[in-house]
Amino acid sequence: MSGRVLLVAAVSLAFCFSLVGARSAALAKTQSATAYILSLYDPNALGGTARYTPRTQHLWDECFRIAEKNGDACMDFSMIVMGNDFELSEAKAVLIKADNRSAVVDARFKNFGKLTFVTYYLVRDKHGWTIDEMRSGCYLLTEALQQKAKC
Repeated sequence: MSGRVLLVAAVSLAFCFSLVGARSAALAKTQSATAYILSLYDPNALGGTARYTPRTQHLWDECFRIAEKNGDACMDFSMIVMGNDFELSEAKAVLIKADNRSAVVDARFKNFGKLTFVTYYLVRDKHGWTIDEMRSGCYLLTEALQQKAKC
C-alpha cells in the first residue's frame, strides 16, 4: 500500500473511533438513573462503571491512602452486593425520586437467593450520573469509608 492509502485508512479509522467515543459519551449523558444503576450489576463487570461525586471520590482516595499506609483493607466488603461473595439474580433498579440533577434509586436483587436492597443517592454531572451516597443494610458508604460505620 502506498503511504497515501495508509494515511487515508488511518484517518478513516480515527474518525470512526471518534464517532464511537462520542456516541458512548452521549449515551452516558442521556442514560437514565435506573439504567446507570443496573450497569453496576453487569455480571461481566460488577461495579465497573461506578463513578462518584468529588466529595465521595475524595473519601475513597483517602480510605485507600490510609489502607496502603497501615496494610488493612479500605473496605472489607462490597456495598454494591452487601457482602464479600455474590451470586446475583433478579437484579432490577427502581426509581424512588428524581429531578434533572439528582435521583434516588433502589437496586433490588437476590444474592445467594436472599432479597437485598441497596439505595443509591445520585447526582448528575456533565458526564452522567455519579454516586454521592449509598445505603446498604445499616451502612452508609461515606461513614464506612471513614471507618465511622454505626452498624
